[in-house]
Amino acid sequence: MKSASATWKLWGNEVSLLRMGLSGVDAIATLLALKALPDLAGKIGSTAAQAGGNVAVAGAIVGAVTAGAAPDKAQAAAGAIAAAAAANGDTVARTTAAMGAGLSQIQAGLAVLAFGMAQSVAAGGASAQATAAAQAIAVGYIKPDVQAKKAESPFVAAAGLQAALAPYFRRFLLNCDQWDGYNAERKALMSHLKTNAIGNVVALTGDIHAFFAGTVSDDYDAAGGGTPVMVDLVSAGISSDSFFSYLRDASAALGELGALVAYPLTLPVPELGAVSISVNLLDYTMGKAAPTLDTLLEQVKVQLRGALAAKGVPEGQLDTVTLGLLAGLKANSGFSTTLLGLAQQLAGLNSNPWLKHLNTDAQGYTVVTLTPGKLVAQFKQVNKLVGATAPANVIARITTATVAAGTPAVTIS
Repeated sequence: MKSASATWKLWGNEVSLLRMGLSGVDAIATLLALKALPDLAGKIGSTAAQAGGNVAVAGAIVGAVTAGAAPDKAQAAAGAIAAAAAANGDTVARTTAAMGAGLSQIQAGLAVLAFGMAQSVAAGGASAQATAAAQAIAVGYIKPDVQAKKAESPFVAAAGLQAALAPYFRRFLLNCDQWDGYNAERKALMSHLKTNAIGNVVALTGDIHAFFAGTVSDDYDAAGGGTPVMVDLVSAGISSDSFFSYLRDASAALGELGALVAYPLTLPVPELGAVSISVNLLDYTMGKAAPTLDTLLEQVKVQLRGALAAKGVPEGQLDTVTLGLLAGLKANSGFSTTLLGLAQQLAGLNSNPWLKHLNTDAQGYTVVTLTPGKLVAQFKQVNKLVGATAPANVIARITTATVAAGTPAVTIS
Protein backbone atom coordinates (compact mmCIF):
# COMPACT_ATOMS: atom_id res chain seq x y z
CA MET A 1 0.00 0.00 0.00
CA LYS A 2 2.88 2.36 0.76
CA SER A 3 4.01 2.37 -2.87
CA ALA A 4 0.56 2.20 -4.45
CA SER A 5 -0.28 5.01 -6.86
CA ALA A 6 -4.01 4.26 -7.00
CA THR A 7 -6.42 6.67 -5.32
CA TRP A 8 -8.25 3.91 -3.49
CA LYS A 9 -6.79 0.91 -1.67
CA LEU A 10 -9.45 -1.74 -1.21
CA TRP A 11 -8.68 -4.38 1.38
CA GLY A 12 -10.52 -7.64 0.84
CA ASN A 13 -10.76 -8.67 4.47
CA GLU A 14 -11.84 -12.01 5.91
CA VAL A 15 -12.88 -10.69 9.33
CA SER A 16 -13.80 -7.23 10.57
CA LEU A 17 -11.24 -4.75 11.86
CA LEU A 18 -13.91 -2.85 13.82
CA ARG A 19 -13.89 -2.86 17.62
CA MET A 20 -17.11 -4.39 18.91
CA GLY A 21 -17.17 -4.09 22.67
CA LEU A 22 -19.53 -3.64 25.58
CA SER A 23 -19.30 -2.44 29.16
CA GLY A 24 -20.95 -5.06 31.32
CA VAL A 25 -21.15 -2.56 34.17
CA ASP A 26 -23.13 -0.01 32.17
CA ALA A 27 -25.32 -2.65 30.55
CA ILE A 28 -26.27 -4.31 33.85
CA ALA A 29 -26.91 -0.94 35.50
CA THR A 30 -29.21 0.04 32.66
CA LEU A 31 -31.17 -3.23 32.79
CA LEU A 32 -31.63 -3.13 36.57
CA ALA A 33 -32.75 0.49 36.40
CA LEU A 34 -35.34 -0.37 33.76
CA LYS A 35 -36.43 -3.45 35.68
CA ALA A 36 -37.16 -1.23 38.69
CA LEU A 37 -39.55 1.04 36.78
CA PRO A 38 -42.84 -0.87 37.31
CA ASP A 39 -42.23 -1.25 41.04
CA LEU A 40 -41.26 2.41 41.44
CA ALA A 41 -44.30 3.58 39.48
CA GLY A 42 -46.52 1.36 41.64
CA LYS A 43 -45.04 2.78 44.84
CA ILE A 44 -45.54 6.31 43.57
CA GLY A 45 -49.16 5.53 42.73
CA SER A 46 -49.91 4.08 46.17
CA THR A 47 -48.06 6.91 47.91
CA ALA A 48 -50.04 9.48 45.91
CA ALA A 49 -53.24 8.00 47.30
CA GLN A 50 -51.92 8.90 50.76
CA ALA A 51 -50.75 12.34 49.62
CA GLY A 52 -54.07 13.74 48.48
CA GLY A 53 -53.54 12.50 44.93
CA ASN A 54 -50.46 14.68 44.43
CA VAL A 55 -48.25 12.46 42.22
CA ALA A 56 -45.35 14.93 42.14
CA VAL A 57 -45.17 14.91 45.95
CA ALA A 58 -45.42 11.11 45.92
CA GLY A 59 -42.55 10.96 43.42
CA ALA A 60 -40.42 13.10 45.70
CA ILE A 61 -41.19 10.85 48.69
CA VAL A 62 -40.38 7.64 46.83
CA GLY A 63 -37.24 9.21 45.38
CA ALA A 64 -35.94 10.23 48.78
CA VAL A 65 -36.73 6.84 50.34
CA THR A 66 -35.04 5.04 47.43
CA ALA A 67 -31.93 7.08 48.18
CA GLY A 68 -32.02 5.97 51.81
CA ALA A 69 -34.08 8.63 53.58
CA ALA A 70 -36.35 7.76 56.47
CA PRO A 71 -40.04 7.88 55.42
CA ASP A 72 -40.93 10.70 57.83
CA LYS A 73 -38.08 12.89 56.59
CA ALA A 74 -38.95 12.05 52.99
CA GLN A 75 -42.54 13.11 53.55
CA ALA A 76 -41.53 16.37 55.25
CA ALA A 77 -39.04 17.14 52.49
CA ALA A 78 -41.61 16.48 49.76
CA GLY A 79 -43.92 18.97 51.40
CA ALA A 80 -41.09 21.50 51.56
CA ILE A 81 -40.31 20.95 47.87
CA ALA A 82 -43.97 21.48 46.96
CA ALA A 83 -44.08 24.68 49.00
CA ALA A 84 -40.93 25.98 47.33
CA ALA A 85 -42.36 25.12 43.91
CA ALA A 86 -45.62 26.94 44.75
CA ALA A 87 -43.54 30.00 45.55
CA ASN A 88 -41.90 29.73 42.11
CA GLY A 89 -38.68 28.50 43.63
CA ASP A 90 -36.10 27.09 41.22
CA THR A 91 -34.21 23.82 41.56
CA VAL A 92 -31.73 25.33 44.01
CA ALA A 93 -34.52 26.67 46.22
CA ARG A 94 -36.32 23.33 46.17
CA THR A 95 -33.16 21.41 46.99
CA THR A 96 -32.36 23.80 49.85
CA ALA A 97 -35.87 23.33 51.21
CA ALA A 98 -35.55 19.56 51.08
CA MET A 99 -32.20 19.61 52.85
CA GLY A 100 -33.69 21.90 55.45
CA ALA A 101 -36.25 19.19 56.12
CA GLY A 102 -33.50 16.70 56.91
CA LEU A 103 -32.45 15.13 53.60
CA SER A 104 -28.86 14.75 52.43
CA GLN A 105 -27.84 16.59 49.29
CA ILE A 106 -28.10 13.42 47.17
CA GLN A 107 -31.50 12.52 48.62
CA ALA A 108 -32.75 16.06 48.13
CA GLY A 109 -31.48 16.22 44.56
CA LEU A 110 -33.26 12.99 43.64
CA ALA A 111 -36.49 14.05 45.33
CA VAL A 112 -36.46 17.38 43.48
CA LEU A 113 -35.73 15.62 40.19
CA ALA A 114 -38.63 13.17 40.62
CA PHE A 115 -40.97 16.00 41.67
CA GLY A 116 -40.01 18.09 38.66
CA MET A 117 -40.34 15.26 36.17
CA ALA A 118 -43.81 14.42 37.46
CA GLN A 119 -44.86 18.06 37.27
CA SER A 120 -43.56 18.40 33.71
CA VAL A 121 -46.05 15.82 32.39
CA ALA A 122 -49.01 16.75 34.57
CA ALA A 123 -51.18 17.26 31.49
CA GLY A 124 -50.77 13.56 30.69
CA GLY A 125 -52.47 12.41 33.87
CA ALA A 126 -51.45 10.50 36.99
CA SER A 127 -50.08 7.45 35.18
CA ALA A 128 -47.77 9.55 33.00
CA GLN A 129 -46.60 11.44 36.07
CA ALA A 130 -45.83 8.26 38.00
CA THR A 131 -43.91 6.86 35.03
CA ALA A 132 -41.88 10.05 34.60
CA ALA A 133 -40.98 10.22 38.28
CA ALA A 134 -40.07 6.51 38.29
CA GLN A 135 -37.77 7.03 35.30
CA ALA A 136 -36.07 9.91 37.08
CA ILE A 137 -35.40 7.72 40.12
CA ALA A 138 -34.30 4.67 38.14
CA VAL A 139 -31.95 6.50 35.78
CA GLY A 140 -30.94 9.24 38.19
CA TYR A 141 -30.10 7.05 41.17
CA ILE A 142 -30.39 3.28 40.72
CA LYS A 143 -28.33 3.16 37.52
CA PRO A 144 -25.39 5.23 38.84
CA ASP A 145 -25.46 3.32 42.14
CA VAL A 146 -25.03 0.00 40.29
CA GLN A 147 -22.34 1.53 38.08
CA ALA A 148 -20.40 2.67 41.11
CA LYS A 149 -20.85 -0.31 43.44
CA LYS A 150 -21.33 -3.12 40.91
CA ALA A 151 -22.23 -6.42 42.61
CA GLU A 152 -22.18 -4.69 46.01
CA SER A 153 -25.01 -2.33 45.09
CA PRO A 154 -28.05 -2.88 47.30
CA PHE A 155 -30.18 -2.91 44.14
CA VAL A 156 -28.27 -5.91 42.81
CA ALA A 157 -28.73 -7.65 46.15
CA ALA A 158 -32.44 -6.76 46.28
CA ALA A 159 -32.90 -8.33 42.86
CA GLY A 160 -31.27 -11.52 44.14
CA LEU A 161 -28.69 -11.38 41.35
CA GLN A 162 -25.34 -10.86 43.10
CA ALA A 163 -23.98 -14.30 42.30
CA ALA A 164 -25.49 -14.47 38.82
CA LEU A 165 -24.25 -11.06 37.69
CA ALA A 166 -20.89 -10.86 39.46
CA PRO A 167 -18.88 -12.29 36.51
CA TYR A 168 -20.29 -9.70 34.11
CA PHE A 169 -19.20 -6.45 35.76
CA ARG A 170 -16.35 -5.94 33.27
CA ARG A 171 -15.70 -4.94 29.67
CA PHE A 172 -16.35 -7.47 26.93
CA LEU A 173 -15.39 -7.99 23.32
CA LEU A 174 -18.18 -9.66 21.41
CA ASN A 175 -16.11 -11.57 18.89
CA CYS A 176 -12.43 -12.29 19.50
CA ASP A 177 -12.34 -14.51 16.43
CA GLN A 178 -11.90 -11.32 14.40
CA TRP A 179 -9.34 -8.50 14.74
CA ASP A 180 -10.52 -7.68 18.28
CA GLY A 181 -8.68 -10.86 19.24
CA TYR A 182 -5.48 -9.49 17.68
CA ASN A 183 -5.43 -5.96 19.00
CA ALA A 184 -1.63 -5.54 18.97
CA GLU A 185 -1.42 -6.65 15.35
CA ARG A 186 -4.28 -4.33 14.38
CA LYS A 187 -2.54 -1.41 16.08
CA ALA A 188 0.67 -2.20 14.21
CA LEU A 189 -1.14 -2.21 10.86
CA MET A 190 -2.96 1.02 11.62
CA SER A 191 0.30 2.62 12.76
CA HIS A 192 1.86 1.72 9.41
CA LEU A 193 -1.00 3.38 7.54
CA LYS A 194 -0.96 6.46 9.75
CA THR A 195 2.83 6.91 9.87
CA ASN A 196 3.15 6.62 6.10
CA ALA A 197 0.11 8.80 5.38
CA ILE A 198 -1.57 6.03 3.42
CA GLY A 199 -5.11 7.25 2.84
CA ASN A 200 -8.29 6.10 1.14
CA VAL A 201 -8.01 2.60 2.58
CA VAL A 202 -11.34 0.78 2.78
CA ALA A 203 -11.79 -2.81 3.91
CA LEU A 204 -14.56 -4.85 2.29
CA THR A 205 -15.39 -7.55 4.80
CA GLY A 206 -17.77 -10.44 5.39
CA ASP A 207 -17.77 -13.42 7.78
CA ILE A 208 -19.85 -12.07 10.65
CA HIS A 209 -23.28 -12.43 8.97
CA ALA A 210 -24.28 -8.81 9.49
CA PHE A 211 -23.99 -5.33 7.97
CA PHE A 212 -21.57 -2.89 9.62
CA ALA A 213 -19.95 0.38 8.58
CA GLY A 214 -17.44 2.27 10.69
CA THR A 215 -13.96 3.64 11.13
CA VAL A 216 -10.89 1.71 12.24
CA SER A 217 -8.76 3.65 14.75
CA ASP A 218 -5.05 3.64 15.41
CA ASP A 219 -5.78 2.66 19.01
CA TYR A 220 -9.31 1.94 20.19
CA ASP A 221 -8.08 1.88 23.79
CA ALA A 222 -6.85 5.49 23.66
CA ALA A 223 -8.91 8.37 24.99
CA GLY A 224 -11.91 8.95 22.76
CA GLY A 225 -11.33 5.68 20.92
CA GLY A 226 -8.22 6.86 19.08
CA THR A 227 -7.83 8.48 15.66
CA PRO A 228 -9.66 7.08 12.61
CA VAL A 229 -7.24 5.72 10.01
CA MET A 230 -9.43 3.80 7.56
CA VAL A 231 -12.98 2.55 6.97
CA ASP A 232 -14.37 -0.98 7.24
CA LEU A 233 -17.55 -1.94 5.38
CA VAL A 234 -19.00 -5.32 6.35
CA SER A 235 -21.58 -7.22 4.31
CA ALA A 236 -24.16 -9.69 5.53
CA GLY A 237 -24.45 -13.14 3.97
CA ILE A 238 -27.06 -13.80 1.34
CA SER A 239 -28.46 -16.93 2.98
CA SER A 240 -26.65 -17.56 6.28
CA ASP A 241 -28.29 -17.21 9.66
CA SER A 242 -27.64 -13.77 11.11
CA PHE A 243 -25.14 -12.78 13.80
CA PHE A 244 -28.12 -11.72 15.90
CA SER A 245 -29.71 -15.17 15.67
CA TYR A 246 -26.57 -16.83 17.07
CA LEU A 247 -26.32 -14.44 20.00
CA ARG A 248 -30.07 -14.58 20.62
CA ASP A 249 -29.90 -18.34 21.07
CA ALA A 250 -26.78 -18.13 23.24
CA SER A 251 -28.17 -15.32 25.42
CA ALA A 252 -31.30 -17.28 26.27
CA ALA A 253 -29.35 -18.94 29.09
CA LEU A 254 -28.20 -15.60 30.57
CA GLY A 255 -31.42 -14.68 32.32
CA GLU A 256 -31.70 -10.92 32.86
CA LEU A 257 -28.84 -10.25 30.47
CA GLY A 258 -30.75 -11.76 27.58
CA ALA A 259 -32.57 -8.42 27.24
CA LEU A 260 -29.34 -6.94 25.89
CA VAL A 261 -29.83 -9.05 22.78
CA ALA A 262 -33.49 -9.83 22.16
CA TYR A 263 -37.02 -9.03 23.27
CA PRO A 264 -39.66 -11.74 22.63
CA LEU A 265 -42.84 -10.46 21.05
CA THR A 266 -46.01 -12.44 20.32
CA LEU A 267 -48.82 -10.92 18.26
CA PRO A 268 -52.34 -12.27 17.71
CA VAL A 269 -53.14 -12.71 14.02
CA PRO A 270 -56.73 -13.25 12.84
CA GLU A 271 -57.28 -16.80 11.55
CA LEU A 272 -53.64 -17.74 12.29
CA GLY A 273 -53.59 -17.65 16.07
CA ALA A 274 -50.36 -15.86 16.92
CA VAL A 275 -46.98 -15.08 15.44
CA SER A 276 -43.81 -14.73 17.49
CA ILE A 277 -40.63 -12.83 16.72
CA SER A 278 -37.54 -11.77 18.62
CA VAL A 279 -37.00 -8.02 18.38
CA ASN A 280 -33.34 -7.26 17.76
CA LEU A 281 -31.95 -5.22 20.67
CA LEU A 282 -28.37 -6.28 20.00
CA ASP A 283 -28.02 -3.45 17.48
CA TYR A 284 -28.79 -0.84 20.14
CA THR A 285 -26.59 -2.51 22.74
CA MET A 286 -23.72 -2.39 20.24
CA GLY A 287 -24.25 1.28 19.42
CA LYS A 288 -27.05 1.86 16.92
CA ALA A 289 -28.63 5.32 17.23
CA ALA A 290 -31.60 5.56 19.58
CA PRO A 291 -34.81 4.70 17.74
CA THR A 292 -38.02 6.61 17.39
CA LEU A 293 -41.26 4.66 17.45
CA ASP A 294 -41.39 4.71 13.65
CA THR A 295 -37.80 3.53 13.15
CA LEU A 296 -38.30 0.72 15.66
CA LEU A 297 -41.40 -0.39 13.76
CA GLU A 298 -39.45 -0.27 10.50
CA GLN A 299 -36.75 -2.43 12.07
CA VAL A 300 -39.15 -5.25 12.96
CA LYS A 301 -40.97 -5.18 9.60
CA VAL A 302 -38.69 -7.64 7.77
CA GLN A 303 -38.72 -10.13 10.66
CA LEU A 304 -42.48 -9.84 11.06
CA ARG A 305 -43.06 -10.32 7.33
CA GLY A 306 -40.83 -13.40 7.39
CA ALA A 307 -42.66 -14.86 10.40
CA LEU A 308 -46.01 -14.36 8.67
CA ALA A 309 -44.68 -16.04 5.54
CA ALA A 310 -43.56 -19.00 7.66
CA LYS A 311 -47.12 -19.18 9.03
CA GLY A 312 -48.45 -19.61 5.52
CA VAL A 313 -49.72 -16.12 4.69
CA PRO A 314 -49.79 -15.90 0.86
CA GLU A 315 -47.24 -13.51 -0.58
CA GLY A 316 -49.92 -11.35 -2.14
CA GLN A 317 -51.24 -10.61 1.37
CA LEU A 318 -47.96 -10.36 3.26
CA ASP A 319 -47.40 -6.63 2.99
CA THR A 320 -50.99 -5.79 3.90
CA VAL A 321 -51.07 -8.08 6.93
CA THR A 322 -47.63 -6.87 8.04
CA LEU A 323 -48.63 -3.20 7.87
CA GLY A 324 -51.82 -3.95 9.80
CA LEU A 325 -49.88 -5.61 12.61
CA LEU A 326 -47.37 -2.76 12.68
CA ALA A 327 -50.23 -0.27 13.06
CA GLY A 328 -51.48 -2.28 16.02
CA LEU A 329 -48.02 -2.32 17.54
CA LYS A 330 -47.77 1.44 17.23
CA ALA A 331 -50.83 1.80 19.44
CA ASN A 332 -49.62 -0.85 21.91
CA SER A 333 -48.14 0.69 25.07
CA GLY A 334 -45.98 -2.37 25.68
CA PHE A 335 -44.24 -1.71 22.38
CA SER A 336 -44.40 2.08 22.21
CA THR A 337 -43.36 2.62 25.83
CA THR A 338 -41.68 -0.43 27.37
CA LEU A 339 -39.81 -1.80 24.36
CA LEU A 340 -39.05 1.59 22.85
CA GLY A 341 -37.73 2.83 26.20
CA LEU A 342 -35.52 -0.23 26.57
CA ALA A 343 -34.07 0.22 23.06
CA GLN A 344 -33.43 3.91 23.70
CA GLN A 345 -31.67 3.23 27.00
CA LEU A 346 -29.47 0.55 25.42
CA ALA A 347 -28.57 2.92 22.59
CA GLY A 348 -27.59 5.43 25.26
CA LEU A 349 -24.77 3.10 26.32
CA ASN A 350 -22.94 4.42 23.24
CA SER A 351 -20.89 1.23 23.27
CA ASN A 352 -19.03 1.63 19.98
CA PRO A 353 -19.26 5.23 18.71
CA TRP A 354 -17.10 4.44 15.67
CA LEU A 355 -19.86 2.18 14.33
CA LYS A 356 -21.96 4.37 12.04
CA HIS A 357 -24.27 1.63 10.81
CA LEU A 358 -25.12 -1.87 11.98
CA ASN A 359 -27.80 -4.38 11.17
CA THR A 360 -27.03 -7.68 12.85
CA ASP A 361 -30.25 -9.45 11.84
CA ALA A 362 -30.17 -9.45 8.07
CA GLN A 363 -29.48 -11.43 4.96
CA GLY A 364 -28.32 -9.59 1.89
CA TYR A 365 -25.43 -8.35 -0.19
CA THR A 366 -23.47 -5.18 -0.90
CA VAL A 367 -22.91 -3.30 -4.16
CA VAL A 368 -19.86 -1.01 -4.24
CA THR A 369 -19.46 1.81 -6.75
CA LEU A 370 -16.06 3.46 -6.97
CA THR A 371 -15.18 6.83 -8.50
CA PRO A 372 -12.10 9.03 -7.96
CA GLY A 373 -14.03 11.21 -5.54
CA LYS A 374 -15.93 8.70 -3.45
CA LEU A 375 -16.78 5.11 -2.66
CA VAL A 376 -20.46 4.27 -2.33
CA ALA A 377 -21.61 0.97 -0.83
CA GLN A 378 -25.26 -0.04 -0.96
CA PHE A 379 -26.17 -2.54 1.74
CA LYS A 380 -29.13 -4.45 0.30
CA GLN A 381 -31.14 -6.39 2.86
CA VAL A 382 -33.40 -9.04 1.35
CA ASN A 383 -36.80 -10.27 2.45
CA LYS A 384 -37.02 -13.74 3.93
CA LEU A 385 -38.18 -16.79 2.00
CA VAL A 386 -41.87 -17.37 1.41
CA GLY A 387 -42.06 -21.03 2.29
CA ALA A 388 -39.20 -22.52 0.28
CA THR A 389 -39.26 -19.96 -2.53
CA ALA A 390 -37.67 -16.58 -3.03
CA PRO A 391 -39.95 -13.59 -2.40
CA ALA A 392 -41.28 -11.68 -5.40
CA ASN A 393 -40.10 -8.47 -3.75
CA VAL A 394 -36.51 -9.42 -3.02
CA ILE A 395 -35.09 -6.20 -1.62
CA ALA A 396 -36.49 -5.17 1.75
CA ARG A 397 -34.39 -2.05 2.33
CA ILE A 398 -31.25 -0.34 1.07
CA THR A 399 -28.81 1.55 3.29
CA THR A 400 -26.07 3.57 1.64
CA ALA A 401 -22.58 4.12 3.09
CA THR A 402 -20.43 6.81 1.46
CA VAL A 403 -16.70 7.35 1.92
CA ALA A 404 -15.33 10.59 0.45
CA ALA A 405 -11.77 10.51 -0.89
CA GLY A 406 -9.22 11.97 1.49
CA THR A 407 -11.18 11.39 4.71
CA PRO A 408 -11.25 8.26 6.88
CA ALA A 409 -14.94 8.61 7.65
CA VAL A 410 -18.23 7.13 6.48
CA THR A 411 -21.66 8.73 6.22
CA ILE A 412 -24.92 6.78 6.17
CA SER A 413 -28.12 7.53 4.29
